[in-house]
Amino acid sequence: MNVEALRSIGLSIATDALHLRPYSRDLWPRDTLKMYKEGVLPELPQAVVWPERPEHVEAIIEWATQEGVTIVPFGAGSGVCGGVRGRAGSLVVDLKRMNRILAINPHNRTVQVQSGLLGQHLEDQLEQTGWMTAHSPSSIACSTTGGYVAARSAGQFSSRYGVFDDILLAASAVTPKGKLQTGLWTPKENEDLLPVLCGSEGGLGIVTDMLLRISPLPSDRWLRGYAFPDLQSAWTAMRELMQAGIWPSVLRLYDPVDTKIGGKTSASDAKSGGGFAWMKNLASKSPFLQRHLLNLPLALPGLINKISAGISGEVLLIVGFDGPTPIVEASTKAAQKILANARDMGPEPGEHWFRHRHDVSYKLAPVFIAGAFADTMEVAATWDKLPTLYQEVRAALGRHTAVMAHFSHAYAEGCSIYFSFMGRGQLKTYDATWKDALDAARSAGGTVTHHHGVGVLKSEAAAKEAGAAIRVWNEIKTSLDPDGIMNPGRPFPIDFEPTTDDTLSAPTDGPVFELNETSLLATVDPQSNPDTLQTELASKGYTLRIPPDRPFGEWLPILSREATQAWETPVFTIQARFDDGVRTRIQPAPRSAAGPDLRWSLMRRATLETVQVPIRALSGDINIVGGHPHLDLRDVRPAWHTANGWGFEKSQSDLAEICHGEPSSQTQPTRNPKESS
Repeated sequence: MNVEALRSIGLSIATDALHLRPYSRDLWPRDTLKMYKEGVLPELPQAVVWPERPEHVEAIIEWATQEGVTIVPFGAGSGVCGGVRGRAGSLVVDLKRMNRILAINPHNRTVQVQSGLLGQHLEDQLEQTGWMTAHSPSSIACSTTGGYVAARSAGQFSSRYGVFDDILLAASAVTPKGKLQTGLWTPKENEDLLPVLCGSEGGLGIVTDMLLRISPLPSDRWLRGYAFPDLQSAWTAMRELMQAGIWPSVLRLYDPVDTKIGGKTSASDAKSGGGFAWMKNLASKSPFLQRHLLNLPLALPGLINKISAGISGEVLLIVGFDGPTPIVEASTKAAQKILANARDMGPEPGEHWFRHRHDVSYKLAPVFIAGAFADTMEVAATWDKLPTLYQEVRAALGRHTAVMAHFSHAYAEGCSIYFSFMGRGQLKTYDATWKDALDAARSAGGTVTHHHGVGVLKSEAAAKEAGAAIRVWNEIKTSLDPDGIMNPGRPFPIDFEPTTDDTLSAPTDGPVFELNETSLLATVDPQSNPDTLQTELASKGYTLRIPPDRPFGEWLPILSREATQAWETPVFTIQARFDDGVRTRIQPAPRSAAGPDLRWSLMRRATLETVQVPIRALSGDINIVGGHPHLDLRDVRPAWHTANGWGFEKSQSDLAEICHGEPSSQTQPTRNPKESS
């Protein structure tokens, strides 16, 4: 590799092994396990380069295209799925010197940033001006904004503020075919490829800068713990909170094992450190036991999980609200009605979680040295499928490892499950664990990843989840990266051939084909008049949560990203038919990160046959705030309350104005209709 041409334009480049080794991998536990068990490390790239401005990125990709060199974009290396795993002969492009905030616009509630900026640095600088993105992953100190785009990240407050995909309004990227402007920066005559760029894991190009939503720092925060007798009652409360439109910023539920081990619901457990604290205490008295502490339980994961399954008692749900004080006060008051059957544990469980929410374990090395591995898996499903997803994935993991779980990232449609597991330090055990768990997730109707991205680990599973819609990815990939030099095989395997789903057919009994009353979703005819849909839904006691001003098949393809708030989902599942008759159904679990969101580009390339959209019950709305003269309606949930003359639902004309390519009303603050214009 002749890199002198890059040095000649002032780029910093390293080719020595000392610099290359850290860039040969991310934090994928399989690579760590292989290193400890076999002494095998990933292949080294040929060079690492540090661009400092977009022009440098353009020069790098132009050079790599001419030389036929593979490019691996690199953020902070904190991924856990092998997304930036090294390749011999590759050029790693580390973007951390592109780390500036370019502009803050409080009026529009946006910030423009470069892609190498660490998440914690972004929040620290925004905080000084009274703003935040509220994107708060546990890896915030060691992850970048560009990494958030690449993996479709989710922060711990996603239930209120959205995942990063929701926060992201626009992005610029450099591809082998030139500069790509997406989102609100898309030229009027071009297709908006932001949904495909987000989640592409460097497979299309390198993101250089982006435009993000920001929110004011909350003037009030309320956190509390509630003990429920079992998971089912806690799930019901979570679902009812989200579907009532109260929109807490935190909903975090621990399963019985995680609750017991963490000592989270009783004074005696908290004092002892949890159900297995005796093992730690015993081991602390003997160096021999410390070295061999994991051998017996991990050799018998079935026994450990059987014992864990016998753990009874309460489960802990942490509930949190933040924002303007009137909203927090009204929201907590409304939430108490739903939480009335739980045992109120006071503020300490929630406040303890908040204080430690970014604690990332940097002590996993002893686990691998001791002959074991530890890993996590985050899946998600709609509420109706969540119990089955939990049971099936937990059982699959439990065949090989000791496992526990918590539930977080809750939405009106469903929720994410975060499994933590530990097994014997053998590659065959690790691989069998993940194969069984990924198969179980797909079989149960869940997504194979909610916010950790795809990488090497989940590449094939994510491609299977995409199904025939992967044609859309292949077309866009070929158009932007015809030589395939951008992080090949991410997020989908090269030359993957999806299996056609012959069970799909065109429905004929519309305009409302199906109601999912648990998850509040309706599958409808995308060509039907909205008034016809509303009449049909009303006869069943429901209404559209985000009503369009034209048929969904016409409205969705032109909907701009700022047309709906970050916490809203304008469309869920879609089914479409390609010109050759092949049908595909993209059925994402809530905020799935299994690669790019292909739905929007699929709408342009195939005929829509069904769309699944959010609905709400006609009765039972909770009045959160009434009228308050000092509130900005952009901070208020939900969008449909109309108490005391407040209009929380955008009018049809407003929605039309902020469709793609037309003047945006986002630059004007929402106003109380009672105020003079």
